[in-house]
Amino acid sequence: MKGIVFDIDDTLYCRQDMLVQAAEKVLGVKVGDWREFIRIFYEKSDINMAALESGEITTREINGWRYNETFRLMGLPYDDGDGVLAADAYLELQSHMFISEDMKKALDAFAADKETVLAILTAGESKHQRNKVTMLGLNKWFSDENVIVTGEAGFPKPDVRLFRLMEERLGLSPDELWMIGDNYDKDITGAINSGWHSLWINRRGLPSPEIKPDIEVLTDEELIKALKGLLDL
Repeated sequence: MKGIVFDIDDTLYCRQDMLVQAAEKVLGVKVGDWREFIRIFYEKSDINMAALESGEITTREINGWRYNETFRLMGLPYDDGDGVLAADAYLELQSHMFISEDMKKALDAFAADKETVLAILTAGESKHQRNKVTMLGLNKWFSDENVIVTGEAGFPKPDVRLFRLMEERLGLSPDELWMIGDNYDKDITGAINSGWHSLWINRRGLPSPEIKPDIEVLTDEELIKALKGLLDL
């Protein structure tokens, strides 16, 4: 048996375009260097994650702060209230998010394989992440008991205890598990430290780390090809 454990955001679906679109809609200007915008936004995302997971602040509040910080550092014209407006615009765009047809086919193949069990390990506020599971239709491939949200578990990524919890949930050993995620520091570091295999989705083209994952992909096309390869292991 093997377990294929996915992150949600920028893994099962890509949210980068929506983050930028929301900003441009509120500010009424083009962002310009969208890669730099995403880099800063994600960097700021890590700062208050613990407070978000514990319920001290809401997803709307933290996203509003992230947007304002990104606007400030990018030198974009904004008012203090624009961050929350962008967070609301992003939430509206999320209501139309979807999984690509290629990803659906890959999940179908995994689900049909009797030697594979699928799971989700995602960071964030419980209600917000659970809503994504529903909106994306992930219940078709992932059972509720195989979905772990850090806001419920009490351990943040990359805490090894979170990965041990997933091992217990699935009844699998570390060497039988693969972590699929886009965040090297959270998803991949946690997997490596826990003795799991790992597949890093490096869409932003970040420098290759000293401790490398088993597989690194740069595009969605490479991701789908790598997932198909996991079926043959």
